[in-house]
Amino acid sequence: MRFSSLILAGAFVLVATAASADDPMATTYGNTVVTKNAKTGAVGQLLFNADGTYTAKGTDPSGKPLEYPGKWVVKDNGATLCLTPQLPANTPNPPSESCSPLSIHAVGEHWTVTNSMGDSFDVVVNTGR
Repeated sequence: MRFSSLILAGAFVLVATAASADDPMATTYGNTVVTKNAKTGAVGQLLFNADGTYTAKGTDPSGKPLEYPGKWVVKDNGATLCLTPQLPANTPNPPSESCSPLSIHAVGEHWTVTNSMGDSFDVVVNTGR
């Protein structure tokens, strides 16, 4: 199973609302980042937490529901978001850290982003979880 081709490997946004200068991720904690892999069409969700963790939800390539935790960090003075999934030890070919440009978009706005693994995603942020 190739997790790097899944919907969740680093697609991201910073929601354009009153984000705290101390925490550029502050507006994402109560929202859902929905991603769609441009190549495979796989859809998933990212739920970010203030403690630097996230939960990814989606399906594996066979269509089986998939949910796993991960850690996130903002790098390059706020220009990059990096995600590290925490997958079970027996996961074949687990991806390592995946990074994406961090940009500002309003809730409901759609855009495309390509992560450091070369996967492109259509992304939208929906209000609430």
